[in-house]
Amino acid sequence: MWRSNNGLIPKNLDLLLVQPSLDFTKDLNALMARKVEEDIIISNCPPPGIGYLLSITRQNNIKAKFIDMVTSKVHAEELYHYINISKPTIVGFGALTIQIKHAGTLAQEIKKRFPDTLVCAGGMHPTAMPKETLEEFPALDFVVSGEGELVLLKIFEHLDKKLPLSTIPGVATRDKPEPGGQQINDLDNLPFPAWDEMDLNLFHGIFPHRTKLELPMWTSRGCPFPCTFCARPLGRDRVNRSVESVISEIERNIEEFGCESIAFIDETFIVNKKWSSELFRTMIKRGLNKKINWSCETHVNITSPELFELMKESGCYYVFFGLENADDSILRDSGKMSKTATVKNAVKWAKDAGVVVAGSFIIGLPGETDETVMHSIKLAQELGLYSVTFPIAVPFPGTYLRQQALNGEHGLRLLTDDWNDYDKQHPGVMESDTMSIGRRLELQKIAYELNPKNKIEDYIRKLSRRQRAEAVVCL
Repeated sequence: MWRSNNGLIPKNLDLLLVQPSLDFTKDLNALMARKVEEDIIISNCPPPGIGYLLSITRQNNIKAKFIDMVTSKVHAEELYHYINISKPTIVGFGALTIQIKHAGTLAQEIKKRFPDTLVCAGGMHPTAMPKETLEEFPALDFVVSGEGELVLLKIFEHLDKKLPLSTIPGVATRDKPEPGGQQINDLDNLPFPAWDEMDLNLFHGIFPHRTKLELPMWTSRGCPFPCTFCARPLGRDRVNRSVESVISEIERNIEEFGCESIAFIDETFIVNKKWSSELFRTMIKRGLNKKINWSCETHVNITSPELFELMKESGCYYVFFGLENADDSILRDSGKMSKTATVKNAVKWAKDAGVVVAGSFIIGLPGETDETVMHSIKLAQELGLYSVTFPIAVPFPGTYLRQQALNGEHGLRLLTDDWNDYDKQHPGVMESDTMSIGRRLELQKIAYELNPKNKIEDYIRKLSRRQRAEAVVCL
């Protein structure tokens, strides 16, 4: 929320939460570029982590507000003006790796202008690299690692009692750069995200829901799969909410906010088939399938025709799969634990049930060659997906893939630690002895030109004789 409901900036805040941006126009254009169709904007949902924090603070009489600098189109000077009037005790930045330098720059200016204000960062990057984040960005007083709901209450308790923050599990300081921390085991005790603290008109949705309002939901935290390219910030021990808790939140979202679509954003949805089936049957029994539609991301290994039929009946319209590659050995070595045959089955079952299917293939995982990339491109064509993306492999902090690149395994090497470049689409930060970054980008361009609307044969006809021969060999 940019201002209070009366249009005024609140004063004497305890906490100001900020999604950082140094150029909201550029960031908005990046969102627009992800559109699959002209009338749909995707990958723009209200952040549930912030929603939980706002709910926790309200429940405990902590005055907190949230500014998303991209969706609210906030310049840095406007942020400083807001801080000058609201005088928050703590300014907390949420930061993915690609956002962390923005947070660091803003933090530096905040500390310069308001030296008594505590500034911290949480989210994916600080969770993966707490010590390094503090070293790289000296304006940050501390970072929060992992789940922040209970940590946040401890921070204000320690400030009130004038106790050092370094003794709090989940907080990293320069006195204690390793934060420790623990997973929240009873998610049902958390209050539902405080969506009323955000302007929901600014968030168009993460999936192509085609309704008035989509809201994201977590039904669990943690992911059991060992994919080498994923940091798993909430660990591999998956913790589920109860079915009744999830149903209650869906009903709350409908009744209080007019929600018409739910995006289940668990790291891997429907891992527990028994729990998932109970959820879907309860949604049908309560008639929620007639009030909302829903979407999710999941793993091809945990699907079945019967499950997709039940999902469709309960309101599922869209599923996204991380397909990653068409080569079984690359899938195995990347920890994906799936095979091409499994991929084909999962997509077929979903489509047979009437569910829209989208997916992604990563270009440049260990063992990748021109031939394997072209096989992935061909498989994407064969699957007939609603949309498909071809991200470049990025060795994000906290991933095994990054460790492999640092060790030079599989001929991998990092090109930069400029976090602004750690984007899955461009410009690329890793290459190998067998595939340069330039070649990765060339193959990515080919992949997007061929999918989802162009045919491979049409593309080949447009190539030069030499290029055509190379492509045919790969295919």
